[in-house]
Amino acid sequence: MLVKRFGGKIVGMHGMYAGHGTPIPPAAYEGAMEGLRFAVLDVETTSGDPTEGRVMEVAVLALDGVQERLRWDSLIQPRTHVPGFIQRLTGIDPAMLKDAPSFSEVVRTLGTLTQDRVVVAHNVRFDMTALTHEFARTGLVFERPTLCTERLARQLVPHLPHYNLGSLCRYFGIGFQAAHRALNDAEATAALLTRLIAEFGVDRLLASVNGMHQARRA
Repeated sequence: MLVKRFGGKIVGMHGMYAGHGTPIPPAAYEGAMEGLRFAVLDVETTSGDPTEGRVMEVAVLALDGVQERLRWDSLIQPRTHVPGFIQRLTGIDPAMLKDAPSFSEVVRTLGTLTQDRVVVAHNVRFDMTALTHEFARTGLVFERPTLCTERLARQLVPHLPHYNLGSLCRYFGIGFQAAHRALNDAEATAALLTRLIAEFGVDRLLASVNGMHQARRA
């Protein structure tokens, strides 16, 4: 049962995550995935260049295999101007960010939620670059094994004309609304990950994880 979510608070989850009608993977996949822990995340930034943009929203869904354990999301005060086109794209305006925590206030939470997990995102290079720069600004290093659902989908379903998150959700019949908000994008990415595991198996998934040795528990 889903426990109510409040912005900026960690929320527990119980039971299998299916996500907008996505079929639950068969039990055989559950067993094979027991040793893997994922942190499915998404960030929204003030620029399309993740080396220069500041993070203004982040969401993390922690999955043990295909079972969601907890989730957390928060607006972030970027302490910089948010361009008009970014406001229109995300629906996030300065008034919404006025009382939001700074990145330095949430960095420890992000570090804990992603520790010993494979970071999963759609176009994971963007999210990891943005987070790496934000961590560096606080004097910390952010290194995690990663899995990109966009790259994985290109490998597994090579005939599609588009591989953005919305197009893949439509192809797989996954409900998806309000693109470019961190939690909605993270939920859709988690549902896509679950579907790819169910349809193509664990081995194909593992072959696409970068830094796999970092993902295992000691």
